[in-house]
Amino acid sequence: MKQFMLTLISTWWISLLSAQPLLMPIGKNTGIGSYSRHFQNVIATWTNPAGLSCLPEFSAGIYSENRFLLKAASLYAVMIAIPVPAGAFGGSVARLGNSAWHQQQLSGAYGRSLGRKMGIGVQFNYETTAAQGAGTASSFSFDGGILWHCSEKLHAGLQVRKSASEPVMYSAGAGFEASPDFLLTAGVISMGAVTGVKAAAYYRIVRAFALEIGMASRPAYNNASVIFYLRSLRIDIAAGFHPQLGITPSTSLIWQPSTPPSTE
Repeated sequence: MKQFMLTLISTWWISLLSAQPLLMPIGKNTGIGSYSRHFQNVIATWTNPAGLSCLPEFSAGIYSENRFLLKAASLYAVMIAIPVPAGAFGGSVARLGNSAWHQQQLSGAYGRSLGRKMGIGVQFNYETTAAQGAGTASSFSFDGGILWHCSEKLHAGLQVRKSASEPVMYSAGAGFEASPDFLLTAGVISMGAVTGVKAAAYYRIVRAFALEIGMASRPAYNNASVIFYLRSLRIDIAAGFHPQLGITPSTSLIWQPSTPPSTE
C-alpha cells in the first residue's frame, strides 16, 4: 500500500511537467547534440531521429535518472544506432515507474541524409501504461524530424510528435558549433497551449573532460553535467533542478567509436 501511495504522489508531481511527455528525460538535456553535425550521439537522436543521419558507426547508450529523488519515479532507457548506407536505424526501450505503476515505450527509428545539407528521420513508438489493480493501456505515437546544416558551424532542426493521448508536440531549435569543442544550442517546445524554451552549452576543456549546462522554462528547471571520456566511452554525471519538485540526478553511458570533438 505504501508503494502504491508513493506512486500516486509521484505520478501527480510528474503531471505538473505539462510541456513534455512523461518519458522525456529531465535529469539532463539529452538532446543538446541534436542541433549539430559533429556533436551527435545515440541519446541525442532519441530527441530528434533526423540525427541518425550523422552517425556513421554503430553506437549504444544507456540513460537513467532518479526523478525528484523518488525511487518510484525512476527512468531507465537503452538505445542503439546501426549504420546503413546514407543513414542509420535506431532502436530504444524506456521505462518510467515501478511495479505498482509504470509507463514503457518501445521505439524503432530510421534517419538518412539528403545530401550534405539535410537529414530526415522518423520514429515509431509503442507505449504501454500499467497500474496495479487497473490493468494495462497501450497506444502508438510517431516522431518525425528534419535537420538542416546551414553551414559547417550553424545547424537547425524541427521535430513533430503525435500520440493518441497527448496534444501534438512541436519543437524547433538551432545549434552553433563555435569550435570542435564548444557547442551552443537553443530551442522552443510547444505542446497544446503550453510553450517552453531550452538553452544549453557544451565545452570540452581537455580531451578526457567536458562540462554541460542548461536551462529550460515551462517546465522550469536547470541542469548541469560533468562528462568523462575513456577512449570510445562517454560517461555523463548530471543533475536537473526544478524549483518546486527538487533534484533529479542522472547518469548516462555512450559507446561511440568516432567522437570528432577532441581537444588536443
